[in-house]
Amino acid sequence: MSRGSAARVGVSAAAIALAAAILVGVNWLGSRHWSRGDWTKTHLYSLSTTTKKLVGGLAKPVRVTVFMDRDSRLYTPVIEILSRYRALSPKIEVEELDPKRNLARAEALVREFGIRQNTVVFRSGDRKKYVEEDKLADFDFAGAQMGRGAPEIKNFKGEEAFTSAILSVTESRTPHVYFSSGHGEASIDSGERGKGYADAKQLLERDNLTVAKWESLGKDSVPADADAIVVAGPRTAFLEPEAGALAKYLAGGGRLLLLLDPVLPAPGAPPADFALGKLLSGNGVKLGNDIVIDPANALPLVGAETVFAKQYGSHPIVRSLSAEGLPVIFPLARSVSKPGAAGAPSSVVTLVETSPDGWGETSLANLEEQVKKDPEDTPGPVSLAVAVGPADEKPPAKAPRLVVIGNSRFAANGGLATAGNANLFLNSIHWLTGAEKQIGIAPKTPEQASLSLTRGQVRRIGLFSVLGLPAFAVVLGVWVWYRRRD
Repeated sequence: MSRGSAARVGVSAAAIALAAAILVGVNWLGSRHWSRGDWTKTHLYSLSTTTKKLVGGLAKPVRVTVFMDRDSRLYTPVIEILSRYRALSPKIEVEELDPKRNLARAEALVREFGIRQNTVVFRSGDRKKYVEEDKLADFDFAGAQMGRGAPEIKNFKGEEAFTSAILSVTESRTPHVYFSSGHGEASIDSGERGKGYADAKQLLERDNLTVAKWESLGKDSVPADADAIVVAGPRTAFLEPEAGALAKYLAGGGRLLLLLDPVLPAPGAPPADFALGKLLSGNGVKLGNDIVIDPANALPLVGAETVFAKQYGSHPIVRSLSAEGLPVIFPLARSVSKPGAAGAPSSVVTLVETSPDGWGETSLANLEEQVKKDPEDTPGPVSLAVAVGPADEKPPAKAPRLVVIGNSRFAANGGLATAGNANLFLNSIHWLTGAEKQIGIAPKTPEQASLSLTRGQVRRIGLFSVLGLPAFAVVLGVWVWYRRRD
């Protein structure tokens, strides 16, 4: 071998060795420093801020067993999203158990927990939570009923179910939230659209809160185990004993959410403050006797009394809404504010307000006439909700907390599914109960897109695949042959 050939062989060997070293190094770094992406159009596998905070701060180990057939349609999304949970915290351990491949282990699991196939089991210490297949997705059975195969997956709800399950097995105590009744408030068990609060109850229970009714009429004390009281849309005034009970409860470190709608003048109408004026003023809150209008943020095909609000304060309740640019929609709202810089405690913070063009219409008896901004109206920007209480990271354990929102229908059935309404409601409850780590954007249930083709379109695609692509290859080959010949 000549000296030149030997040099070329040496250079080639060195280049190959260097390339191999780079390849090994890149793989070694990739195995230790990596990240996952979500390229789905609807960000199906992207975890919410709430989940990231909760899982990232886990103090207890959580073992997750996926007892699911790999042929199941939900197997792939379940494993994918659980891998993202596992990447957030070393406390999460995931075990995959295919009943077809590991029959003995599957039978032992069924005997131990009494579960059925296609269930995800969460365990931490002695606490267990089962998430079954019907809790993981919404299905469209229309195609199946017409003989077009298995039902389609409309919404994948894995994050909602899994985050709730992790909370259930790691939290030592379940907070109790009571909804008042006896003053015309809609029932927490009613599914009536725009009135009942069954959807709100379900959301709270998913976040592992216990929800119950408080028959408050005439009572002089609140339930002893109440972590928060919700007064949602009363239609009559509170009696003195129960208004005093709420004030005493709040003063003693209680947590209270008031959703108070406007009161229109009519025979037999309750007082504008529902006899809660002393409680509100004593905590630095002014409840306006008006209806809020914001023409700068008007919604098409909706009346001016529906407020589209997207201006937020800096309170933890609305910080995530502001960061994500999520608006809140209030049907028929009133103003709620602090009485002024001189008279309001520093702990009163505006949560949501209108644009500067909005105002609070005070001529409630003349709403059928042309409504316009007058000097006596509440000037904009108009505050629609306030929070009273410490907003620091480590508040005193017995510090009272109060949230007042000038509308109740945003949290009623049908309203929670709109824009950021569910987040405002849930974040308010979580802040009131001291569960700041749960404040954030609620887990998403994105719709999965599907493609529907007619028989003619399917036929044309088939013909193109069978005839068009081979014909294109032949034409391309002939063209290349012709060019080379020349």
